[in-house]
Amino acid sequence: MVGRLFLCFCFLSLTAAVRMAFEGKYTIVDKTNQLVELNCNASPDQLQTGIHWQLDGVPLRKNAHSNKLNLEVTDRPDAGNYSCHTNNTNALLKHYYILIDVEKQTDKILKETNGQYITCQAERFGGTFTCFWSEREKAIFSASFHRDGWNGDSKDCVVTLCKTSACIVQATCTDQTFSPYAEELRQITITLEAATSKRYEKHTKNFYIRDILKPAAPKELTTSERLQQIQVNWQYPDSWNSPHSYFPLLSQVSVELTSKSGRRKNKDASVELLIPCSTTDHRLKPHQNINCYTEVPSMGFSITKKHASKRRIIICVRVKELFFHSTWSEASCKVHTKKPFHSEKKQFEQKTAITFSEGWITRISLPDIKALCQPEIQLPNSDITQGGGFRLCNDGFTAPRRTGSPTLDSCKPNQ
Repeated sequence: MVGRLFLCFCFLSLTAAVRMAFEGKYTIVDKTNQLVELNCNASPDQLQTGIHWQLDGVPLRKNAHSNKLNLEVTDRPDAGNYSCHTNNTNALLKHYYILIDVEKQTDKILKETNGQYITCQAERFGGTFTCFWSEREKAIFSASFHRDGWNGDSKDCVVTLCKTSACIVQATCTDQTFSPYAEELRQITITLEAATSKRYEKHTKNFYIRDILKPAAPKELTTSERLQQIQVNWQYPDSWNSPHSYFPLLSQVSVELTSKSGRRKNKDASVELLIPCSTTDHRLKPHQNINCYTEVPSMGFSITKKHASKRRIIICVRVKELFFHSTWSEASCKVHTKKPFHSEKKQFEQKTAITFSEGWITRISLPDIKALCQPEIQLPNSDITQGGGFRLCNDGFTAPRRTGSPTLDSCKPNQ
């Protein structure tokens, strides 16, 4: 018996928490052919002088002068604003706004998209979330939310209305009790009411914040290139939680090679196998895109010399929360123009640094030789590009030009 009373108490509390905002404003008729009785509540003196009923400002003909008006609501023409007035002064005595609930009708006020009427998203682990919907006809809306187990009424959301019927309506809601560092144990229920001049519609949606996460797109997507290697780097969006080590994101990287004209070789990159970015040496080829995931905001890939003439590379990165089944962000994309291979190689050889192998200079540019070797040593460019071996001698010694591998005896005292 105690258990039944407890369940009954919980049900009554929940009913109070989700009280509809339009409940006191409208008389909702949930089915057609429903009988509705409206009472003018006129005084005896007012009844003696006479009263009359109007629908949307137009006087009624049937039962128009009785204190009680019995209606049979069958369709839209029967709904609207019913008002009772005195005959002599036309003063308003009472009014009722009757709307037909379209819950069981196919012709809804809201537009269904992918099997849903409401879509909710949160850019981060926080108390603020936004819900969207599309309207098929002009309406007014009320949105509120509550969490299971809350005491008191639900919290109102801020609704941004549309100026045209084709736009997206949104409601911004804030739960000030939410903590991103605590486990979310109770679901959120958002209730949306829509009303036109004749019809009424209600929708509810249940979710956790972790289920509706959709981060903003990653920022500062950059690329760098060296010979046939291309490095891609990006950063977390500014709106995402920190520290990033506690709130990690998973990144998906999509790389596609196109022709010079920009024509895409593979129109559907989603069919590519998603593999870890770190498990293999990614080599970009036509008709074979790179599509991988990584937990760090960087990755690299190579392109063969054969395909270097196809210089346009489309790189896109999107992110999602690492651990939960959330939604991918919008993608940040960048078009990387591949440098010609021959000019890139020449530029690399001109700027390469000095490298030592057991004390021998294995590659050195002409300015470096002039700075490090004795003034009387003059080496032609052909010797430099062929990679001849040179050794820096001790002070007071000069190394003659050689094309082989000189020994310590090659250093001769200065004259």
